[in-house]
Amino acid sequence: MHLDHDLEYLNLAVWFNRKTLHAMLQALVEVGVNVTWKESPEKFHLLVKTTDGQTEWIMQKLNGSYRLHLAGVPVQDSRVAVILYRFVEQAKGHAVVKVSVDDESVLMKYIRYGEAVRIVEIKGAEKKVIYEKSCNVTMDQVIAALKRRDSEERIPVLRLELDYELATLFDALTQEDKTQVKRSTERLKQLRREMLLLEV
Repeated sequence: MHLDHDLEYLNLAVWFNRKTLHAMLQALVEVGVNVTWKESPEKFHLLVKTTDGQTEWIMQKLNGSYRLHLAGVPVQDSRVAVILYRFVEQAKGHAVVKVSVDDESVLMKYIRYGEAVRIVEIKGAEKKVIYEKSCNVTMDQVIAALKRRDSEERIPVLRLELDYELATLFDALTQEDKTQVKRSTERLKQLRREMLLLEV
């Protein structure tokens, strides 16, 4: 991502755990961004003062996680743009980022679970897909995901399951336990598919 251009987050949704949230706040402070925050049992209010003004980010709290949802937010301060982008990737968040390249062209970058799934260049009335990631999801999985009503509660739990399975895989690789490596790899594939189906 070239951050020497103007960025606008048309839609951003990220679930932070407390550790990742604190890491993001620390990263903002370290680059000289003035941040203040206030926390209540239901919400986390973050006030970010940058070179292009002041914005308030309100995060909903649910099951020990913090949900940041922003729509139509221009980020002209490159320090904030770099850090926000980094933590969207790190926290496996979703975003639609508009990058103004010049007066004539714009890049639209669609990020799902921390990685780009589609990049579209728009020049006047022309649209050109520069990159598109293939997705291996069956129609049955899509229908099952649409029937779920508890995705907001499931996502934080799913992240914990992913972390646990990654730790199990690491131990298995260290101990050269091929059976457990295979089992953990298959489980991680299942969890990843489920994450791809759940929308924030």
